[in-house]
Amino acid sequence: MAEGAGRRPRLALAAATVAYLLFVAYQSLAGGGAGECRLPLLQQGQRLSLSDGLANLVAYLPLGLLAAAWLAPRRSAVSLAAGLAAIAGFSLAMELLQACMPARVSSWFDLAMNSAGGLAGLLLMSRVAAPGHAPVAAPGHAPVAAAIRAPLLWPVLLVTGAWLALALAPWRFTLDVGTIRSNLAFLLHWADWGGPDPWRFARHFFGWLAVAVALRAIWRGRAAASLALALAIGAALVGQVLLVWRALSYDELAAVALAAALAFWMPSRSAGPVLARLLPLLALVSVGAYQLAPGRGGVHAGGFEWLPQLGRGSLLPALELSLMFGWLAFSLLLSLRWLQQCGVDIARRRVVLPGGVVGLMLASEVAQAWIPGRVPDSSAPLLTGLAFAVAWALFGRAGDDRPIRDRARPTSRRPAA
Repeated sequence: MAEGAGRRPRLALAAATVAYLLFVAYQSLAGGGAGECRLPLLQQGQRLSLSDGLANLVAYLPLGLLAAAWLAPRRSAVSLAAGLAAIAGFSLAMELLQACMPARVSSWFDLAMNSAGGLAGLLLMSRVAAPGHAPVAAPGHAPVAAAIRAPLLWPVLLVTGAWLALALAPWRFTLDVGTIRSNLAFLLHWADWGGPDPWRFARHFFGWLAVAVALRAIWRGRAAASLALALAIGAALVGQVLLVWRALSYDELAAVALAAALAFWMPSRSAGPVLARLLPLLALVSVGAYQLAPGRGGVHAGGFEWLPQLGRGSLLPALELSLMFGWLAFSLLLSLRWLQQCGVDIARRRVVLPGGVVGLMLASEVAQAWIPGRVPDSSAPLLTGLAFAVAWALFGRAGDDRPIRDRARPTSRRPAA
């Protein structure tokens, strides 16, 4: 039984790696067509697209994380170099194939950013998994030190970091005083407000409430958790003020204020299992508010596209959507890890919970066929399932770095010695 249990993490890692490689290959080649081959890597225009470069870097970062997980037993400079060479080779193969596709561009810049993303993932995962290299808190900061030593630290960082990244999309900042004033001018012009947007309010309210619950996984005290939430909200608001165009709204500000008020009165003791079960529900409602909100244009799609359309247009909006469904998957990961830490058997739950959420994402996409301005396809359920598979393969482990094993039922009726 021990040998089979030991193989389970490797099987999960292999499945996640294969699935993500197929996903990247599909995103790189789908819709490219077939035509006369051109010189590879030389089709980059005169101006480099920083937004596409950022999307490519983030897309290949999970490959670096997965490669580092495979190389964990042989963690060395040579093994990391071999992992980087494998990722760069895969990216080069995609660029060579794109050279023969009239709708695709074979670019040295894409190859460089893909390789940089893989290197970042390799270094990050090596740092996370390296024994004896945990972050060290400053002396006298007991709450910070306790949070850093918490076994749920990295799942909580995934949930909080992904939500902050979503809040700061499209990640183009400025220090221009005129732009900053323009971003804040809506506060002085109530008459120009077009009225409340319940969908936008629900997305931000339940999203920030989910982040507040996630922070309770490592900060059980009300004061420390509230301070961490306030810092996250402050970072999001300041970052949105510095964006090149206005992102803040009355709906978002009201949602943030109400979520912070409710989070302060959240129970702080003996509520771990309750909060762990509440977390995926809050994240699901937040994403559902985006999925079911009417779009612009008011035109019904009238059909469902079974092939994922994510990434067929601009890469930056595709990255934002990927982060949203990845955030939902990270919330599922944290919920399961949290329940397991509370002594709850997650053997069935870790299959039923993500499977149910993927099914609900598929149902929400099908429902978009009757929602004006929405174009339904299979991107949402596929991204949610893929993100959970990758996150579970990388971080679905107990705090003592052993795989989370099912509780095996004894086959013998003899009493244990």
